[in-house]
Amino acid sequence: YVAAQEAAYTDFLAKFDSYGFKTRTDARQKWQDLQDEANRKLEECKGKVDEKVKKAKSKFPTSADDLMGDVMKGLSDPQKYVKEAGKKQKEFAKNQEKANEFNNALKAASDNCEAKQAQIDEAKIKEKILTITPGQPDAALLKQILVNRRILEPAGGYFGNNWAWTIESADEIQSITIDKEEKVGNAYDIDATLILQGTAAQYQYEASLTITCILRPQDDDWSVDFIKTRDIHILKTGRYDECVKAELKSETNLQFTNSCDVKLIIGCQILNNNDEWIKFSIRVESNGTANINYYGKEYKIDFIERSN
Repeated sequence: YVAAQEAAYTDFLAKFDSYGFKTRTDARQKWQDLQDEANRKLEECKGKVDEKVKKAKSKFPTSADDLMGDVMKGLSDPQKYVKEAGKKQKEFAKNQEKANEFNNALKAASDNCEAKQAQIDEAKIKEKILTITPGQPDAALLKQILVNRRILEPAGGYFGNNWAWTIESADEIQSITIDKEEKVGNAYDIDATLILQGTAAQYQYEASLTITCILRPQDDDWSVDFIKTRDIHILKTGRYDECVKAELKSETNLQFTNSCDVKLIIGCQILNNNDEWIKFSIRVESNGTANINYYGKEYKIDFIERSN
């Protein structure tokens, strides 16, 4: 086993460059595979040893039942049983002596094996693996490393301050499109567009993000360091556009009427008196109305979709 471990260690270092690892994860897995093979051979060897031990012990049974054998089980006369047992008494003692000798020898051999340790420098393995610089982050990797990250609503967004989407599963990311990427020192800044949909959502979000990825020494691959949301909005389908009527009830009162039997969310923009477009969203119950205070020159509806 020690020889197998040391051979795996030597082989890994000697052939490291020829393996052509693309990621640190691949290198760590290869090292683990080599160790697993050494362990597999150990278990295989131990199984053979166990069989030999079992076979050796069967030659000198130390249990009275084993010693008497099946023949004795057929004796119905107690006197005959006692007589036969007496004949076996010396053999029993001799077997016990052999068993003790065998067990002591087995323990000594086992202790000697446990005392041996493979000469492996784990620091060299780690150092070698850290020489690998993974390729730049791609869409597949982003889909993995964005899980459990939060996408915050940018200032002036549709959903209000402190709103956030937490990506709980990679399945929530319907697609990722990388629009631009740039290496800045030891980091990658990636402009990407994500289509998101949770399991309970009736609609999809489109999020435009700048994702900064870094490679830490303790990590096997790139990880997300920082996410900046440039824009996030509900993806327009047009399916419910005819359901909502917007009407100025007064100079300062804008009313939305929902004529459909499902709850809707409406994303709007209002051009204020400073000529700035202000985003907001509002939910309207089925066959209901909702009002907002309106201070501006004009408004426009960006999306109408079914709400949760």
